[in-house]
Amino acid sequence: MAEVRKSAKQTEARRRARERAAEFRARQDKLEQLAVDYFVAADSLDEIDAAAEKEIAAVRARAEKQSAEARASAEEVMQRMLALGITRAEVAERLGVSVRDVKKAPAGNAGADSPTGEAAASEDDTSASNGAESSHEHEYEHSGEHAYA
Repeated sequence: MAEVRKSAKQTEARRRARERAAEFRARQDKLEQLAVDYFVAADSLDEIDAAAEKEIAAVRARAEKQSAEARASAEEVMQRMLALGITRAEVAERLGVSVRDVKKAPAGNAGADSPTGEAAASEDDTSASNGAESSHEHEYEHSGEHAYA
């Protein structure tokens, strides 16, 4: 009879050990699944960041292109104003920008593209006859003063 008790105790001990092992395995399986969920989420974060960086680069490129077009348009307007024969200082004053922001009109293109190309061409003839005065006027344009002042 002593052996029966011993085997009953062993059987009960084995049953409890199996229950604990099953609980441990279930806990391990749950932890493993949670780790899988974590890695899936972390990988999706990397994909989201990569996609966002790609979109940001595209937006920056588009903005850069639009800015370049706007700058070119503004520059064209300034050049057309210069082609009408006004000084860089006057263009700067009219537009509310500094004189250094108003680029000089290209020498060969003073009035070729403007609708008043004839007026610009006749002014070129006039300024050629006033050679000395014209060169002094250009020196003072950089400082925003006129040679006549």
